[in-house]
Amino acid sequence: MPSQVAVLRTRPETVVEDYGRLMRLVKYDQILSRDTDLILKLNLSWTKYFPACSSQPWQVDGILKTLVDDGYERRRLLPVENKTVVTNPDEGCRANKWRPVLQRHGVGFTALPDVEWIVYPFRSPLLKLNRIFPEGIQIPKLYPGKNVLHLPTVKCVHPDTEILLSDGRLIGAESLVKEWQVREPVQWLPDGDAVSEGETSVVSLRPDGLRGDHATHFWRTPVTDGLVCAIRTRTGRQVTTSTAHPFLTPEGWKRATDIRVGDRIAVARRIRIQGRSQPLPAVPALGHDSLDLEQLEFEEQPRLTVHAQRSIVRDYLDGETVAEIARRLHVGRKIVLRLLDRCGVTLRGPWVWARVPGETSTDFWRWMGYFVAEGWARENHGSLAINVANNDPEIRSDYMALCKSLFGVLPRENAGTLRFNASNLRSLFAHLGFRPPTNAATKHVPDVLFKCPDEEISGFLSGYFDGDGTVGPDGVHATTKSPRLASQIQMLLARLGVLAFVGVSRCKATNRPWTKTQDYAKISIYGQDVVTFARWVGFRCARKRARLQELVRRRANGRQPSHWDTVPVPPALFRFVREGLKITHRSSERQSAVSNIEWKHTEPTRPVVQYFVDLFERHDTSGRFRDEIAYMRYLAQDDIAWDRVSDKAEKAAEVPYLYDLSVRDSRSFIGNGIVLHNTHGHSVTTGAIKNSFGGLLKEARHYAHEFMHDVLVDLMYMQREIHPAALAVMDGTVMGDGAGPRTMVPREGNLILASADQVAIDAIAARIMGFDPLAIPYLRMCHERGLGVADPRDIEIVGDEDAARVSMGFKTSRSLVIWGDQLIRRGPLRPLKRLLLHSPLVVWAPFASNVYHDLLWYPTVGRARIRAFRATPWGALFEKY
Repeated sequence: MPSQVAVLRTRPETVVEDYGRLMRLVKYDQILSRDTDLILKLNLSWTKYFPACSSQPWQVDGILKTLVDDGYERRRLLPVENKTVVTNPDEGCRANKWRPVLQRHGVGFTALPDVEWIVYPFRSPLLKLNRIFPEGIQIPKLYPGKNVLHLPTVKCVHPDTEILLSDGRLIGAESLVKEWQVREPVQWLPDGDAVSEGETSVVSLRPDGLRGDHATHFWRTPVTDGLVCAIRTRTGRQVTTSTAHPFLTPEGWKRATDIRVGDRIAVARRIRIQGRSQPLPAVPALGHDSLDLEQLEFEEQPRLTVHAQRSIVRDYLDGETVAEIARRLHVGRKIVLRLLDRCGVTLRGPWVWARVPGETSTDFWRWMGYFVAEGWARENHGSLAINVANNDPEIRSDYMALCKSLFGVLPRENAGTLRFNASNLRSLFAHLGFRPPTNAATKHVPDVLFKCPDEEISGFLSGYFDGDGTVGPDGVHATTKSPRLASQIQMLLARLGVLAFVGVSRCKATNRPWTKTQDYAKISIYGQDVVTFARWVGFRCARKRARLQELVRRRANGRQPSHWDTVPVPPALFRFVREGLKITHRSSERQSAVSNIEWKHTEPTRPVVQYFVDLFERHDTSGRFRDEIAYMRYLAQDDIAWDRVSDKAEKAAEVPYLYDLSVRDSRSFIGNGIVLHNTHGHSVTTGAIKNSFGGLLKEARHYAHEFMHDVLVDLMYMQREIHPAALAVMDGTVMGDGAGPRTMVPREGNLILASADQVAIDAIAARIMGFDPLAIPYLRMCHERGLGVADPRDIEIVGDEDAARVSMGFKTSRSLVIWGDQLIRRGPLRPLKRLLLHSPLVVWAPFASNVYHDLLWYPTVGRARIRAFRATPWGALFEKY
């Protein structure tokens, strides 16, 4: 039987009652006996309120109300929380407003530092904790024999590198490797490598360009030197690898540690994928499409002819309202309603019932391009409001025509915005990864588009650039608040052979007054790529179209030479071939080009190199220089470009492992748009399992941070041994995104989750945040050991099933304190770890953390975030407690 996770949408007005519905969905009373004491493990009692970091007061309220209403004795309910080197449970209980909730329900609060702790002889096969605490693992004496109910929130940390599969999809390197290491046997090698065999088709660099090839082995490799290398290119691509990882340079493969700023490495310019139109989900419908108007029988009436009756039904099916029809025909609404009822026409009610095409198309993606560029979706009195704002008459006309042809709806104008409401489109937006309310910072390209053909990608880019794009004297540009969106647009352009830059631009939002100047991601297309862009994409906006045509004309007249997209042909190789074939400067008919190449005055453009390659091949009748000429053709191929390294930094590794693929023939694949040999990533989410970290381990548990994934597996073993039953009820009403644990950005999730399987609930929470659960080490290890289910395919969702399929698209980073902590635990300061963290000098760590969080971050950043949070409905609810 699959593990079960309950997921419900909620809102501030109903959240307390919704927790009751949630817990009863998973039949919690069959899991937690009323005859056994129940520990309620609260979550992370920081001494200041940080939204999304701690158990929310409405979470505590809803759970206690449900337990008391369902007959659980108050004396058997034991809310607890522990302290750390930087927190105090009593102050946290006050700051997070737990105390008034507990008092109202007649339940006390237990601070775990005040109870007796005992050494418990665990018999389970623990991975790390026995070695971290060789003197014995202490746990609260009150824990063994009692059930436990965890009250975590949803928050995360997750960096990754994306591998390009041959069907167009992008997948995290760690996710790909872990998928095979879960499915297939793992072979452990003496150097610590773990490898599994399998087969996945990836995009690879072959002699004839970027083509599909087969990855056959999937590797996890320990980081032995504690360092990784972060490289960023001039076009904005960036990747983090081991210091020994080889990059493709004009001189061949070169290790990352030997790469210098200014060096050239290969990146993807033209990715050739045979995509296919993808099916779209069916949405709830009224059945109007199945009505055959010609088969309906009408009878003559005194006030309505048969022709008028047929016209009424047709007009209603075409979207006209009952009131509009009655007013136009000067008849009563009841007459129209009776006619529709007699003909078996289901009424729409107050909302638009849109239809959805069966599969994607160029028109569908152009509509979606407009939405991603200029639109937003939000809940509106029980329906889904879909809005697009653009002042260009051609774009507005095209958008309205697309709405009519694709969805059967006609948007209405409201204060310069085209808007329609269609509650039945929620499942479509969830399928595409959009969770209302959408905003500029969270916009992204739907994953399914990457599997579509080039014509559909062109349609999306056409709509997007018509909305967000501009044409300047130097090229085509677009700015977005979403760095993820900019990176995805860059990859989509590469599908069409357009190489784009992604940089940073300081500007203001134009859709509201008094906005501050902020960093925006800027997508730019220059030179010959503008011509390719015009051929594939173009503009419907007349003003932009005219400017683009002028740019293309200037390129055709040779007035805009490319200053960067050149081919780094080795001068000595070029001279060796030319002189060996007895070709002089004059006989080449490109005297200045020969001089520029051989004396390195400039680097040649792609057409120049292709000219000489063709010339050399015609003269090399004996094949003497076949390999050298082939190498120059390889350098000048259309599928790759030679980007420059703009920044390189060696830094402490955040992760214990890197990940690699063995590709059958070419030994390369594409990661983050760069030609790679291996990539890495790591992921950590905090949820139900992590919540037990603060209950089962004493204050010195910070020693375990270095081995967090192994320790979380140990905690699952420990809970299974000492608790008869466990349940997790997770609050996702406000989620934490970005650098943690205290400095995250609160984002409204409006979700709550519950499960008796802590691994399963953490897996579903990870997927909602936008991560692959099996790529998260502790979840994957728990899954492999039978401690729970981490594969979403084996998890049954009850409640709001579609809510569990959305992706929040979370991004992550490290706070200053976490960065410093990892320098000591895994980085260059590791030799000082025992002195700084395992001696009386450890007092510096909580002091530094509190100074940073409470005195620096909170007054400058945190207070503004919390002030903004208080203006939200959830912030208003927190104030009421």
